[in-house]
Amino acid sequence: MSYSVKNSNELSDDEIKIILENWDVVEWKEMGPDEFRNRFTKSEFHLLTDSLLNILSIARINFNFKVKIDETEHQIAELVGFVTVEALKGYGKVLLVHLVDNLKNRKIEAIGFCKNKNSAYYESCSLKVFYNTVKFLKEMKDGIWFTPTEDDDIFSLTLSDSSILLFEKLSHNNPAYLIFD
Repeated sequence: MSYSVKNSNELSDDEIKIILENWDVVEWKEMGPDEFRNRFTKSEFHLLTDSLLNILSIARINFNFKVKIDETEHQIAELVGFVTVEALKGYGKVLLVHLVDNLKNRKIEAIGFCKNKNSAYYESCSLKVFYNTVKFLKEMKDGIWFTPTEDDDIFSLTLSDSSILLFEKLSHNNPAYLIFD
């Protein structure tokens, strides 16, 4: 197995096709390579491949993302689009180990979001989970702050100790605001 990190312009058309097929986002299925590269210019793609360069697992790190807590904006990257091509083979865990090491070595703080049912998986990968904290987030849509409902929990990939404390303090009275550039 081989691990690599690529920006959107470094991905081949075939890699983009495989990523889109595995992300399973209906409105993106027909996206062409140029549109994909343009849409994800502020992202990097972490890939685990076999010896024939077939993609086994994919993760996207979104750098077009900040979190505002206690009136201070924090540059914290977001893990999204994390999937394995074949489930239950351990490829996801292998990719997460490489991804976390890569981000730590570059001193990049990152979080992810998940449903409660997936939190045990992230804990089994030695990641800290902040249970039921998504309800303390606010996201802007059409000029109105709302609470996202797609996920339940936040997990830390590489948060510093001081950032962990900020996420542990989230509450209805002390929400975090998600800011997308």
